[in-house]
Amino acid sequence: MSGLAREREDVAGPAAAGALDAAGFARLLGVAPAALPAPCAALIARADLRYDVLAGAARDAVLLDALRALDGDLAVAGRGRIGAWEDGWSDVLARFEAAGCRPEALWPHYLLPKRRVVRLEGEYVRPRAATFEQDFVRVMQAWLATTFLADVPAVYEFGCGPGHNLVAFARLRPDRRYVGLDWATASQRILARAGAALGLPLEGRRFDMTAPDPELRLEPGAGVVTFGALEQLGTGFEPFLDFVRAARPAVCVHLEPVHELYDTDVLFDWVAARYAERRGYLRGYLTRLRALAAEGRAEILHCRKHLGSRYHDGWVGLVWRPCGGG
Repeated sequence: MSGLAREREDVAGPAAAGALDAAGFARLLGVAPAALPAPCAALIARADLRYDVLAGAARDAVLLDALRALDGDLAVAGRGRIGAWEDGWSDVLARFEAAGCRPEALWPHYLLPKRRVVRLEGEYVRPRAATFEQDFVRVMQAWLATTFLADVPAVYEFGCGPGHNLVAFARLRPDRRYVGLDWATASQRILARAGAALGLPLEGRRFDMTAPDPELRLEPGAGVVTFGALEQLGTGFEPFLDFVRAARPAVCVHLEPVHELYDTDVLFDWVAARYAERRGYLRGYLTRLRALAAEGRAEILHCRKHLGSRYHDGWVGLVWRPCGGG
């Protein structure tokens, strides 16, 4: 982004203020404020989730930056980036140990505190606090743990990375089994270290979602989770989807980019859709689930946009379960 564009973005201009308070979060989740679980309400009350909606020249500057990004040299998702993930998670392990094994040190680099523009309810917004995205994820972790994952005996997170989600789940409910699966071996080293240091029931296993291991058996009634991991599969999600359907978990919980929810007749969404395509992110998964649902072989329980980064909507909630015969 040019210096002039950055200057324009930093000018607040005539903008509305907002906050993901209990009412705002409930609206995002599609529930009544009174239905928010107590752990979620407590996290919301402690966090600074205020933001300013960008307008005028500030909004135009972000849109211009997003359009220019489409002409840039963008890394493409997929197996070709395994080396980058190995390096990234090795850095997290070193950070975790240097910090005395504090759970907060497990956050991936893309969620470290930084006051950056995000996409929220059809607008570009600037959070007031640098921890806005982390606090958002904390509330989502608590919501998922106490709703869709409330009754499962084990949680399997595929593409678990540094295990920050599993640690959050296990601290809320330590009476369960938590298995992290990732194609980067550094992830398994993190989980072994974190489990021992924090006294949590964490397990790690190498797993490549592009070529699922048929020897892996899920515990009956288990929950499957992915946070920004399916995005790496692009349109090549069928092997993993077939694996999950055969495993018959009680529920599948995803926080992922869902390409089908973009309205490409609106510039705000068109830019994000093109960015996701350039990056090779997940595409066609919801369409496939809808087809399975129409055949009585899946049930979609939740599908809503929640929060996006500067360039695309990476945190869409999609929850479903296999059903029917095969």
